[in-house]
Amino acid sequence: MKPAPLFCDFWLNAQTLASGLRVPKSFADELILKDLHVSNGIAMAVSDTDIQAAQRKLCRMEGIFPAPEGAATLVALEKLLGLNWIHPEERIVLFNTGTGLKYLDQLD
Repeated sequence: MKPAPLFCDFWLNAQTLASGLRVPKSFADELILKDLHVSNGIAMAVSDTDIQAAQRKLCRMEGIFPAPEGAATLVALEKLLGLNWIHPEERIVLFNTGTGLKYLDQLD
């Protein structure tokens, strides 16, 4: 028996300052959800307030002014550490593919 296809519904009126994460529907939803399932992975939502705090933290600690999408990865990492989903001794890569300079008008 073939498993039911995995899909995500449209997310209408999505709002976040991280425009790269603000998509109404993932075009690769089946692949993404399959990978999460097969790897026993997890998806996580983070707040704009936490994203902005992570941007400031990365600026202070690493000299990096990340795009909100990149800062969201730090927020998720810290939450997953707090949940013991990830352990401190594990090696983790956080990707930031943009600059916060594109979002200067959104700084608080």
